[in-house]
Amino acid sequence: MRDISGFASAGAPHLALQFIDRDQPDFAQDAVGWMTWERERIYLYQSTGNWQAVIARAQHLPAAIGTDFRQWGAMQAAASWLQLGKGHEAREILRRLIWSTRSPPDDQTLSQLRQLVLRSYLTDQRLDDAQTAVIRYRQDYPQDTGNWPLLEARLFLRTRQPQAALDVLQGSKGTDADMLRLFALLRTGASPPAEVMQKADSIGSNSKLPVAQRTHAWFIAAEAAESLNNPVARIQALQNGLGLQPGLLDQDPVFAITPDMLWDAYVSYGEDLGNQLQLVVGDDQAWYLAASNRYDSSPVRACALFSVVAFNAPTIQQQGVAHWQFASLIQKQKYGAVVLRHLYLDSKRFKTVSTIPADVRYILVNDVLAIPDIPLASKLMQGLDQPPPDTDPLAWQLQRARVFILGGQPDAGIQALKTLFAGGAPVDPGEVLPVLFDLQTIGRNRDAIPFFEALLQPNLTSDQQRQLLFWIADSYKALEDYPQAAELYLRSATLVDPYSMDQWAKSARYQAAQMLAKAGYIEDARNLYQGLLNATSDPSQQALLRHAMQQLMLMPQAKPTPKP
Repeated sequence: MRDISGFASAGAPHLALQFIDRDQPDFAQDAVGWMTWERERIYLYQSTGNWQAVIARAQHLPAAIGTDFRQWGAMQAAASWLQLGKGHEAREILRRLIWSTRSPPDDQTLSQLRQLVLRSYLTDQRLDDAQTAVIRYRQDYPQDTGNWPLLEARLFLRTRQPQAALDVLQGSKGTDADMLRLFALLRTGASPPAEVMQKADSIGSNSKLPVAQRTHAWFIAAEAAESLNNPVARIQALQNGLGLQPGLLDQDPVFAITPDMLWDAYVSYGEDLGNQLQLVVGDDQAWYLAASNRYDSSPVRACALFSVVAFNAPTIQQQGVAHWQFASLIQKQKYGAVVLRHLYLDSKRFKTVSTIPADVRYILVNDVLAIPDIPLASKLMQGLDQPPPDTDPLAWQLQRARVFILGGQPDAGIQALKTLFAGGAPVDPGEVLPVLFDLQTIGRNRDAIPFFEALLQPNLTSDQQRQLLFWIADSYKALEDYPQAAELYLRSATLVDPYSMDQWAKSARYQAAQMLAKAGYIEDARNLYQGLLNATSDPSQQALLRHAMQQLMLMPQAKPTPKP
């Protein structure tokens, strides 16, 4: 078990999970051992942010599991829903636990459950309910000095009572308390915004600190910058906070940075700049010129100007150009790829992938492929039939085909291949073959065969033709068309020389013999095996061939074809 934790700490959580899958005992045989391993599994999911996996495991516990473990698992599931920003789903679990008549929680567990309920209200921004929960909790647990002051401070900050937050945080220690205190000092004015921003910048820039703490610090820095009427610093702080989160965004109800906060900051700043420059909405050329003049010297200002045009230009085409300019410039900044994904994929401004401008999707596709996230790349590519500027059309269609096939949309991938071959331009087999192998891997052999055959041109070298014949035979083998597979393997073996016994020919002959045997042509298969045996001096290969010949005696002969 210690090794499993070590694998995860070393950066190999998936390897650790594989060992858990392998070594976790069966619950019916060793319930205690199973629960020990299951706790380790849940902790591993939590450490990697796989909250849905935690929820799924809690929903499928063994029927005979003990009350304590079932209760613990349900609490982990509720906490996971909160991490996903789903307070209602968390409360559904918590209500069942709190009001259970079969196994009512003890006093300590009840306290933890009620704290989770308060967090759920904060997550859903039900602040009135949160305040009621605080009052009732304080009545029942007046001496609680654990995590409760932090929850109270969060509520007070959400309800614009920063001094009350400072009061309850007295004596609280730890990184969470420090961040809440710094935010409260900013809100009360007890610390000047410039001083708070400096401290927050220092924390956010410290790569040795946990990502959550750094993200929360950038949120505070953004708030301080707004107090200082410094839109550039605010935008940069928000971008830094988003950029630290390549996966799921932090859902903390106090410190959460959302893509729409950054969009709003950019558009607001862009409008202010436009007023200063006396730009008129609708005069896109003037906005483009103003943004282009600041493209290199002040990218934040340029992005702000582009953002106004992107959401206010009179035509879709003009909006698309502005979005492309904006996205291209964002991509060049610190954390640019991550920020770009959040802005377009996680913002309420774009309800579906199809509403993202096509030119931006071209940028996102390459970025997402580098992660790689093939299913997302496949979604982004839908409808992008034409290649982006300065991109080879053949290379683009091949990329589309492969992404669709690997992303679970093989029909779209096959259509992209048909478009590629129908274009009339020469197709390099070396570039297409990996995509065809992908088709074979997912079992679409019948669809792969015509493309292999289209590549089989007389101008290819003999070695290339032999290889293609072999791979076509592989597809017929997978389709269980054994006679056709045998023919193609034999053609591959004898294409250069009917009597060739080089390594390739031997491999193809061996495959052909296997296919003939499965097709019931036992004598033909024996002849091929015997020919290989005569041409082989390696003892291990000879033993393999003799064994294959012995197996032929157990296989049925093909029925003779009746004469017409």
